Amino acid sequence: MTRDHHALIPFLEEREDWVFGYGPQPRTHDCARFCDAGVAAVFGTHPLKAFTSQWTTMRGARRVLAKHGGMAPAVSEVMTSIDLTLAGRGDVGLLPDGQLVLFDGEGVVGVRADHGLSRLPRANALRAWTIRID
Repeated sequence: MTRDHHALIPFLEEREDWVFGYGPQPRTHDCARFCDAGVAAVFGTHPLKAFTSQWTTMRGARRVLAKHGGMAPAVSEVMTSIDLTLAGRGDVGLLPDGQLVLFDGEGVVGVRADHGLSRLPRANALRAWTIRID
């Protein structure tokens, strides 16, 4: 599987004005669905869909993630943990507050609580994952 480094740019531009939400409404995403779509743009696969497809509310997301032991263990079930220094464009990171973000090179990009995206230095990420190649 190859990484399309350039695919992340139009993906992020398209999502700049999306709103935060857990449901299936158009132009709505939570951090896990955002990262799953970003990974798909870069790598062509949806690894996080294994659990993101199971919820439509915050309560549902919490219930699903609790069954997997939390956000980090859930992501580790479907992606490969890597050293933070190896994270490249389109890889997934975890912030201290439990939010998933995408590495975009120099930093990380995540969803804001209301709408739009937030950008932070990559040093804010505690963990990183890339797609699993079996």
